[in-house]
Amino acid sequence: MFGDDCHRRVPVEMEGVDDLNTIGMFVESPGTFYEGDSCEADCIAIAPELFKPAIHPGCKGKLWDGGFFADVSVLEIYEDGWPKNL
Repeated sequence: MFGDDCHRRVPVEMEGVDDLNTIGMFVESPGTFYEGDSCEADCIAIAPELFKPAIHPGCKGKLWDGGFFADVSVLEIYEDGWPKNL
């Protein structure tokens, strides 16, 4: 579910990244998704240093909210905003 601010923080388990780590997800309009639905969302890593070494287009993962509820596939990486020293 995405409220009026179109933002949701959710833990994600990604290939090559240890443990669950929180990401921020952003969609264009508020809404609720149901089993079988899909969407594209812009995401930002709360701790980018954990993701940068492992994340790449095609990387897979799963979203968590009391249990895994959605599959993730990275479509594109935006380098702007990543710290240069990682």
